[in-house]
Amino acid sequence: MKNLRNLTNADKAKLLHELFPDEIPYLLDRIIIVCADLKTNQEQHRKTWDFGLMTFDMWLQLSEQVEERINKYRSSLVKSSKVFSDRLFSSFDYTVLFVNDRIVKYAQHNSEDEKFKLAVELLFNA
Repeated sequence: MKNLRNLTNADKAKLLHELFPDEIPYLLDRIIIVCADLKTNQEQHRKTWDFGLMTFDMWLQLSEQVEERINKYRSSLVKSSKVFSDRLFSSFDYTVLFVNDRIVKYAQHNSEDEKFKLAVELLFNA
């Protein structure tokens, strides 16, 4: 196994999935809920948008891409850590920013598994 500092986002996602496979369906459900909220409440989100790295429209586009992948590959994403990491953490696009953000926020606000929360903190906030 690679040193923690040398893990890619895809490596981290694969490891998280392997350690906490039961958490993945709930994480995916929560991501879909957030994607729907962004789409439904665009004007409200635009007014309060303060993420300087990108515009709300860019974030919305990333959420739509992630939502499409989850809907298309959901069953495989739940079953396979490799599919989960390959489809949602591609190094070839910026959707990884959206998914990383959603994993951290899911751990902070939705997960009840303290070990999952610690793992997310270690892997994605380091």
